[in-house]
Amino acid sequence: MYDILNVYLENGLRIVIHRIPNIKTIACGIWVRQGSKYEDANTSGQSHLLEHLMINMDNHGNSRFQELMREVTSEGVIYNAGTTKENTSFYFTGLSDTLEKCIKTLASIVIENKSFPEELLENEKKVVVQEAISFYSSFGQIKERIGQALWGDMDVGRIIVGNIENIKNCKNENLENIIKMAYTPENSTLVIVGELEYQDVLKIVEENFADWKDTSTREYNEIVESEPGIYFNSGGGKNTVIAIGFRTGGYTEKERINIDVISKIMGDTSLESRLVKEIRVKKGLAYNLGTFTSFYENKGTFSFTSVCAQESVEEVVKLAIEEFQKAKESGFSKTELERAKRILRTSRLLELGNLTSQLKFLGKCGSFGHLYSLEQELRNLEKVELESLNRTAAEIIKSDNLSVAVIGNCNIDKLVPILNIN
Repeated sequence: MYDILNVYLENGLRIVIHRIPNIKTIACGIWVRQGSKYEDANTSGQSHLLEHLMINMDNHGNSRFQELMREVTSEGVIYNAGTTKENTSFYFTGLSDTLEKCIKTLASIVIENKSFPEELLENEKKVVVQEAISFYSSFGQIKERIGQALWGDMDVGRIIVGNIENIKNCKNENLENIIKMAYTPENSTLVIVGELEYQDVLKIVEENFADWKDTSTREYNEIVESEPGIYFNSGGGKNTVIAIGFRTGGYTEKERINIDVISKIMGDTSLESRLVKEIRVKKGLAYNLGTFTSFYENKGTFSFTSVCAQESVEEVVKLAIEEFQKAKESGFSKTELERAKRILRTSRLLELGNLTSQLKFLGKCGSFGHLYSLEQELRNLEKVELESLNRTAAEIIKSDNLSVAVIGNCNIDKLVPILNIN
């Protein structure tokens, strides 16, 4: 039995509580549906800046928040925050007896942090600008760049760290507008995990969140580039990073688990996956390569990335396309399926043993309006069959569903004709 309670306060706040017996720790967090997806060319990057400010203990404009943060951290509570394309989250992990203080602190963060002292704002802008510069200077940006190529510079294609000039020029009124339009009860999900008594927890939640004013959330209509494109950024250095990506359905689609399995068969970092065998083991063309999946509420990506020498780019892409073509035409073997299942099963079981992983999983699901559990993920994984797996591969691996992103030097004109899957 998956012991999960899903309820709402009268103001619209969604509450998800997962009781896990026989543990001495708790985790709790709040997910607000605000990220780069909801920004535009003038506000790109400001959701991430706001996240930094919301959790900053130097905010002397909210003395109650400062005191609560000092109290929870003095009791060993670990806290963090994050901004994604679709959510901003704030979360705590600590011993069971810290739960009430953690919930009070979460309430103070999202309800009481309405504006920020100018000195704090200016200092944090510098920090976030440096983070953005570091991001745009690294090969690590390739995962977001392939998403940008697939979906356009909008919606889930928009880069999370955003535009550096927008960050530098951001004012308190810009942040206050985001808070007003997005930091509302109906746009948020509170998740609590641990050995809990439901009624006791609900009483604490109501005491701290019931007065959060029920105001209207900004409206959003999803937009998407009509066709996948190409991202190319030439640069110096001897290496080039490339990515080949395919559009997929979103997080709640039943094919999602199939795509995760396909990703492991094609490009798990072990030496047994198809792309690693062909490109690294047999040809020695790259050391750093693999596949990954990213799933959003209504869209997703399945991508291959590789860092290689400039002169090897065309051959790496050619080999990758050949392997994708084989997967589309001939599908996979039973042995490959079972091996991928074992890898994913191990990963899910490790997540089950990690309270923060369970919290984040439920936070993401809850923010999408769906309720899953990691136990259910394991059940769905066991039900994956070869026929449905091969059908999913044939549906998503095709030229009109493909994008490429390149950072570094290569002959892009020679690369494009290779990107053809029949």
